[in-house]
Amino acid sequence: MKKLLKYIGLFLLPILALVITIDIFYRMVPTNYSFKHQKMLKEGRSVEVLIFGDSHAMYGINPSYLDKHAFNLANLSQTIYFDELLFEKYIDQLTNLKYVIIPMEYTTMSQADNTQEDVWRKYFYEEQMDLDVPLISWNDPKKYSLALSQKLVRTVKALNIFRQTNTLVNCDKNGWGLGYNSPIDSREIDRLANIISRKHDDGKTDISQNLERIESMIAICKSKNIQVLLVNLPVTQQYYKLLKQDEVSEILNKSEELAVANEHVKSLNLVQDVRFHLEDFQDADHLNKFGAKKCTLIINQFITDF
Repeated sequence: MKKLLKYIGLFLLPILALVITIDIFYRMVPTNYSFKHQKMLKEGRSVEVLIFGDSHAMYGINPSYLDKHAFNLANLSQTIYFDELLFEKYIDQLTNLKYVIIPMEYTTMSQADNTQEDVWRKYFYEEQMDLDVPLISWNDPKKYSLALSQKLVRTVKALNIFRQTNTLVNCDKNGWGLGYNSPIDSREIDRLANIISRKHDDGKTDISQNLERIESMIAICKSKNIQVLLVNLPVTQQYYKLLKQDEVSEILNKSEELAVANEHVKSLNLVQDVRFHLEDFQDADHLNKFGAKKCTLIINQFITDF
């Protein structure tokens, strides 16, 4: 029996060492989560415009082109569930906040909690942004080790990125996403639009839960005299026509209804704005740096006229 336990221990030792090493790596290397959290703690009091949302906003709204001091708190695959948690965490610290930008996107409005996008990200929100995430139970082992939250193939990819760049942060000092620098290949747009639209079709159309979260954020902003901009960000025509149009219409209508019902709320629909062309997009549904500049300047003017 002692020999068996010894062999089991020898077998488990390198696995345990690997898990500990990976966990140390994730806890020490800067990521979007840790970077944005530290920025909010250090500079939050000076922020006048705070931007929420998923990758559409992270890459599509560049604070450098806003007249007021802005920070982009959006992140890859960030759901409205986490928008609300982050909003509630930081709002009392943001004593100079005047505007909150909340995207109402096809990709997030009907998204359920704890789906594939949250499988590993929720642990990083909790550990690296100091969030209390109700989705995570106290007896979940992944709560105590970021290494366990990731598939090995994702960790290998992260290690390769770190070797090349010495960081896992892919945003600038204002939180805007880096790397989307090129216009989409017009020969590929139809194929990419088909692939991405299918990926974003989660089979759900109920937006009520996430709408309630946005309404809660709007109510808190009213109590603090903060203006809210609900924005529907641009996508390519090829992608747009493949979406469920009933759901798209409901999202756009609700955005406008919230603006009508609340004096401190405005709605800006850029989904199919004619000012955006194919060369403004990195892929079927993300703006590149040129499109982001155009989009942000439109938002800046809209805020100026608020």
